[in-house]
Amino acid sequence: MDLLSFVAVPALAYLVIAAFVAIDAVVPAFPGEVLVISSGALAAAGHLNVAWSIAAATLGALAGDLAVHGMSRRALPRMLERFGVGRRLKARIARAHERMGSTSAAAIIAARFIPLGRTTVAAAAGVAGIGRRRFAAIAFAGGLLWASWTVGLGYVTGTVTDAPLWLQVAIGAAVGIVVGVWVGAAHTVIRTRRRMSERARAAEAAADSRDEPSPSRTAELVA
Repeated sequence: MDLLSFVAVPALAYLVIAAFVAIDAVVPAFPGEVLVISSGALAAAGHLNVAWSIAAATLGALAGDLAVHGMSRRALPRMLERFGVGRRLKARIARAHERMGSTSAAAIIAARFIPLGRTTVAAAAGVAGIGRRRFAAIAFAGGLLWASWTVGLGYVTGTVTDAPLWLQVAIGAAVGIVVGVWVGAAHTVIRTRRRMSERARAAEAAADSRDEPSPSRTAELVA
């Protein structure tokens, strides 16, 4: 696509951005993020508006996430119930979200910045039965942060470099991938440490319960 061919009609450009981002949720190979970074670079050149670019990307992200969540909440659970492996997978997903508790919002938002993370987490949230309204609120917050960051990448690279547009987009995409991998690694480390702490506390509680004498034993000792 010639990125300069549609900026003469900004409203159409924003619709294209929203559509690409929404499709990117269902088809991760679709270049939605690349177009959002490009919109930032085009905004730096004065062709588009930063605020409208962020709004378009946010709405597209929300629409795509809700589509994946809705399909996973309705169709996918019924498919999983047909097979033993599917039922076990569904149970594991549900237990994972129960363990996450109040941090599930942070996980969903963080996944927005991880390559392929948004689709996976939105599907998992749907299978786990997270309500549509709650997921929509979290997805909107994550989409807004992601859109601001991604448009900002393109805007900064377009402002500080005199490189051609394709190179500005490539630099922004590379930075986005690096940051996404870092966020994914950091989230994994934090989640692993939390699980280890929970297991340690559970082991200590079990040891304490074994050390405490039972009521019948206490009565025998008193007698």
